[in-house]
Amino acid sequence: MSGYRDELLAAQHAGRDAHEAMEKWVSRPADAPDDTPGAVLEGYARDLRASRERLRKLYSDHGNRDDIMAALEENEAYHRLLGLSIRDKPELDFEE
Repeated sequence: MSGYRDELLAAQHAGRDAHEAMEKWVSRPADAPDDTPGAVLEGYARDLRASRERLRKLYSDHGNRDDIMAALEENEAYHRLLGLSIRDKPELDFEE
């Protein structure tokens, strides 16, 4: 079970780290110098998506567990907060 828990924590940390790095860039003042290469931002987005895939693999391997589902929900919230699509989930359009 240790391997499972280690993988879950590693996937959560990778997603959180990628989200925090992108959020820092998104939240910078508009007049702040922007010397961050696009490739770096794409790398963070790729890392965030990869962390979600790791969580989905855990779900596939271990089934519907509360800790996996909570980690997936948190990771999907990171995607939404940054405006990133979740490729295997359709976008919902809410009309008011």
